[in-house]
Amino acid sequence: MSESIKSSRDLLAEFIKNGKELISLAKSISAEDMKKFPIPGEWSAAYVLHHMCDGEMHFATRYITNLADVTPDILPFNEDVYSDRLQYEKRDPFASMAAIEGIQIAMANIFGAIPESDWSRTSMHPEGGLMTLTDLFKMDTRHSKSHAGQLQQIIDAL
Repeated sequence: MSESIKSSRDLLAEFIKNGKELISLAKSISAEDMKKFPIPGEWSAAYVLHHMCDGEMHFATRYITNLADVTPDILPFNEDVYSDRLQYEKRDPFASMAAIEGIQIAMANIFGAIPESDWSRTSMHPEGGLMTLTDLFKMDTRHSKSHAGQLQQIIDAL
């Protein structure tokens, strides 16, 4: 097996594992606890899920555009305004959780089907410059892992 195939398969396995960990942690939080802010100055579990939902939609769009177009531009997003502008306080965290899970399953299915050469396709990030699909995917994988850790901290503080 070539090193690049092993790397992309390992990366996909890590993406799936991190996504499942995030969802498992989220499902362990009761509806009553979901909107609590147990750590002063930090987000509630609901806010984390809304943020992840919004992020997964952005990442999925980047992946699909990367796979469909030649060196597409990446549209950055300003997560700092999302909680207010996208009404995190009024949104259903269980809907966000379902969306995260669905998007991650769909993207894992796509990534499991693409040819190895597609992992080298590029996109242009306005701040990061030229990025491969692998680079974009690694960012998302770290993002899920980071927010799973954040959910665990919230659970521990409840």
